[in-house]
Amino acid sequence: MAIREAAVSKPFFAVFSCVIIIILMPFALCGPTLAQTLTVLHSFTGYQGDGYQPYAPVVADQNGVLYGTTAWGGNLQAPGCVVGCGEVFELTPPAQPGGAWGYSAIHEFTSRQIGAAGLMNSALTMDSKGRLYGVDGSLFRLNPAHQTGGFWGYRDLYDFTNGLIPSTPLPIDSAGALYGVSPYGGASGFGAVLQFVPTKTGPWIETILYQFTGGLDGGYPASLVRDDTTGILYGIASVGGTVTSNCASGCGTAFKLEPVSNGTWAYTVLYSFTGEPDDDPFAGLVRDSSGNLYALAVRRQTDNEVFKLTANKKGIWRDHLVHFFLSNDIPRDYCGYPPTFLTAGTDGNLYGAIFGDIDLYFGALFQLVAPVGGKGPWTYTTIWDFNESGPDLNPNGVVQGPDGALYGTTNGGDSSGGTVFQLQLPSQAPWPPSDFCY
Repeated sequence: MAIREAAVSKPFFAVFSCVIIIILMPFALCGPTLAQTLTVLHSFTGYQGDGYQPYAPVVADQNGVLYGTTAWGGNLQAPGCVVGCGEVFELTPPAQPGGAWGYSAIHEFTSRQIGAAGLMNSALTMDSKGRLYGVDGSLFRLNPAHQTGGFWGYRDLYDFTNGLIPSTPLPIDSAGALYGVSPYGGASGFGAVLQFVPTKTGPWIETILYQFTGGLDGGYPASLVRDDTTGILYGIASVGGTVTSNCASGCGTAFKLEPVSNGTWAYTVLYSFTGEPDDDPFAGLVRDSSGNLYALAVRRQTDNEVFKLTANKKGIWRDHLVHFFLSNDIPRDYCGYPPTFLTAGTDGNLYGAIFGDIDLYFGALFQLVAPVGGKGPWTYTTIWDFNESGPDLNPNGVVQGPDGALYGTTNGGDSSGGTVFQLQLPSQAPWPPSDFCY
């Protein structure tokens, strides 16, 4: 697959157009005349052996090899999947800079594994041995080819039979156990926190660590992270908590689950959202090296925000605004579409994606930089606007590779099969701020 680059530069006529637009719309900003480059590493075609339309970001190993999933494509002869049931793919960096990345399908799903309707949308988890874990109607693992004698080995670890299906990616501990939240189901129908423990032979053991009631404890859990030092799980739930005038059923909670000596887990609500200003934390929970939590939430029912939760010396958690996405779009910001993904970069910054739609707005990637010394506003920058610059649409999120660059996938909507891309960061290729939505 040949590498394509979508480059944006600001020649004279572009600068001149900025002057005109500033006269008409003084709140629009024009950035410096710097080039920015997004490189397409692979374009999905949906042909035999190739995927089609990824719905999840990639993961990167220590050598910069990328792994991901596609919703369709792969084995076009699979029963019940006329366009393929999806696949797990691998993208290997070139031996020489500027060369083509090597694409291969390391597993193709079948109707038996994924159901007649297809739609593989799992994000992957990688363990210390390079094995991949995901969810395709069951919990599965892929063992690397060098461990199986030639081909990646697929193993069905656990079949979901109780209606509790975890969201991905799944946090993993040093013993190989996986954790996740099921947004729905459980005794009260408000979801649960799950643990899957390895066995030498046979299915893994599922343990329900906590079942939500939808009351003060929260309900409909949306995201989960793990502290690798203490083993504590942190999560967000979209409803429940303290009832306020803004939320008749509660505005959601942040919680932790802590392992205790007798093998059980202690559940604690860290924070109850009030709707002033935010409620319904819905995605993207990440944790930094200082123990702070970040995620996406609704703000005043129509707007969105990135928030930060911090604990003081007394252990009381507080909510802080990181960035406010106003539904009345600001042309240099994000055009009114909500953020859909958040990740913590290895450089200490936050990165996120806006999915957009297939007709009006093709999505964007953004960066949030913390203030120096921890005080003051965060700096928001649109680092790539797919509507302006292409080459595709609907980004699913990004991860930061070992080389410091960002890697992600686009879905393509109904216009293409999607892509895997690389975006260099400012130290490598500075970008101007995005100016316009349409």
